[in-house]
Amino acid sequence: MREETVVTKTTTPAGVPSRAASRRIFTLEAMNAEHGDALLLHCGTTAKPRHLLLDGGPAGVYQKVVKPRLQAIAAARGVEPLPLEHVFVTHIDDDHIRGILDFLADMERGLAPAQCDSFWFNAFNSIKQEIPPELADVSSIARLPGDRQSSHAVLASVAQGEDLRDMAKRRAARVNGGSAKSLMADGAGMKLKLAPDLDVTLVSPNRGRLLKLYEEWKQKARRTPAETAAYVDRSVYNLASLVLVVKAKIGRSTRSMLLTGDARGDDVLEGLAAGGFLADGRCHFDILKVAHHGSDRNYEADFFNQVTADHYVISANGRDENPSVDTLVWIAAARGDDKYMVHLTNRSNSRYRDLQANIAAALEQAPSLAGRLSFRDPDALSLSIHLGGNTAF
Repeated sequence: MREETVVTKTTTPAGVPSRAASRRIFTLEAMNAEHGDALLLHCGTTAKPRHLLLDGGPAGVYQKVVKPRLQAIAAARGVEPLPLEHVFVTHIDDDHIRGILDFLADMERGLAPAQCDSFWFNAFNSIKQEIPPELADVSSIARLPGDRQSSHAVLASVAQGEDLRDMAKRRAARVNGGSAKSLMADGAGMKLKLAPDLDVTLVSPNRGRLLKLYEEWKQKARRTPAETAAYVDRSVYNLASLVLVVKAKIGRSTRSMLLTGDARGDDVLEGLAAGGFLADGRCHFDILKVAHHGSDRNYEADFFNQVTADHYVISANGRDENPSVDTLVWIAAARGDDKYMVHLTNRSNSRYRDLQANIAAALEQAPSLAGRLSFRDPDALSLSIHLGGNTAF
């Protein structure tokens, strides 16, 4: 089958046309974070843009991609170092937090192309007062014998969260808006004050989800130590992902994004329902950042019937078979002949052959995907979806 694609490339023009100087911008930029996530959210106006960084990818991504991209934006704007309004870490898995730690280390050495003094994240040890102590004390779980790899991953993630907290403290940076509280959505969700022209609601995780997680962990703990350690590694941090609904007024319309980290589909739906975003069990966004790199382990098919979008963004490079065939097929089935696009940060990968194979299999199973796939230009650091004025940087 012949595959039709639309290639998206982020460029850096020499200047901004004066006639567009007052246009509002609302852009999600997905950088090539390999098997992780590294997103830039651009808002404000073309004359006075603002930038937010969400996650920084795994080891190596900051130096190869995030840093050069921030340098390019700073050079295009003629503002060095580039001011970042906020930095988010959706959860403390290495493929999301490592690049942020590298960025902070660069700031401490005076080598960073950007500066930021506002950080939003949950370090697991910082929420011990708000969730059951047995769940908060991840270090005791990580010492369980039988699965050294999983235990090592748990301990590493805990340490990275502590490093992030300590580095932010050394900078006297604001954490979670200056509040000592963790980021947990209860009731109608938690409103986050990020920028005057952004309406941001944290819809997950909530205390109820963490309590359920604890109960599930207790059931696993009755089985084998190895299974318990593996469960914590695969689930605790992902299920504690920050999930954000971000809205901005562009002209007479309100545009929206759903940014999911690595959250599970049922948790996202629960948070959207509690936040009042579902109407008859459904909602629609301009952009959906698909959780966990398009893994089918986070979703069931009906999620994509309930939560639809014009643009689906998947950051993956084929590792762990992501994006999965099922996820791509589920999106196509949910959207049918409607106008939509699926944006992928990678089209091929010589190391992970599953990437090309999964895309080909999805196209065979869902022919309607042809012409609906957009790939990052391999020579570009990122791809961008513009919901307002085109960002000229």
